[in-house]
Amino acid sequence: MRSVEGLVVLVTGGTAGIGRITARRLAGLGAQVAICGRDRERLDGALREMPGVWGTCCDVTDPIERLLLVRAVVERFGRIDALVNNAGQGRVGKLAEQVRSLVAVNFTAVAELSRLVLQQFGPRGGHVVMMSSIGAWVPIPPLSLYSATKAGVLGLAVGLRREVPRGVKVHAVCPGPIRTGWLARDLGGRPSERSAPRTLSAGSDPAKVARAVEKCLTARTSRTVAVPRWWEIARLGSFAPVSRVLDVVVAPASTAIVRLAQRYGRRLAARKTRSAQ
Repeated sequence: MRSVEGLVVLVTGGTAGIGRITARRLAGLGAQVAICGRDRERLDGALREMPGVWGTCCDVTDPIERLLLVRAVVERFGRIDALVNNAGQGRVGKLAEQVRSLVAVNFTAVAELSRLVLQQFGPRGGHVVMMSSIGAWVPIPPLSLYSATKAGVLGLAVGLRREVPRGVKVHAVCPGPIRTGWLARDLGGRPSERSAPRTLSAGSDPAKVARAVEKCLTARTSRTVAVPRWWEIARLGSFAPVSRVLDVVVAPASTAIVRLAQRYGRRLAARKTRSAQ
């Protein structure tokens, strides 16, 4: 049975949510883990709870910072065996709101960072894990733009499998709703290290996503998996009959759905404010 022990793994967005729990799991299993994130306080907090993990502040949407990140990991560990493209943002709202910034972090940064890391693999091969979403299969408001970026990530993963050398595996992990703070971050700004546990949205345990990433890094072939696995049913949303039904049912209620989601997000953000007082 394969193991992640000894693998050098770069986890973007490793200071919070799925990325942080994934980095902790991989490090606990013996991987050499590097993480990055934009927030210094969250980075320091993550590194304190994960002895042996190395990390640095990095805005993955900045081309220079991406290049310096990859160079820093290679200089410290001598190589990169796997990239977990976890850094991303949610966006609750209609299409006109903040298109460029969401595409920059959820798709462009993923593609560019993958390109840089693929150049480091060489003949020994490696793994690239793309964090997509079930929204790639079933895009609905208030996450239409978010889902579009995740569909792009899923398409990139599938396309790269047919492009990269044989020793390189490209995986796509597609979570359903997960208990993280992304919704509160979108509507209420970045939570502090102290307030973050109070801003988690409803969903499955992010540890399930971390386990899925581990399985990808020990797989002999490229994989596309939903988390939890029963969310595989969301694939049906890509087929014409189901898609047409969703068009008819969801479209008239789209504005109301957006408002409900934003109201829920604001309640989560309010918890952050109260915990800071």
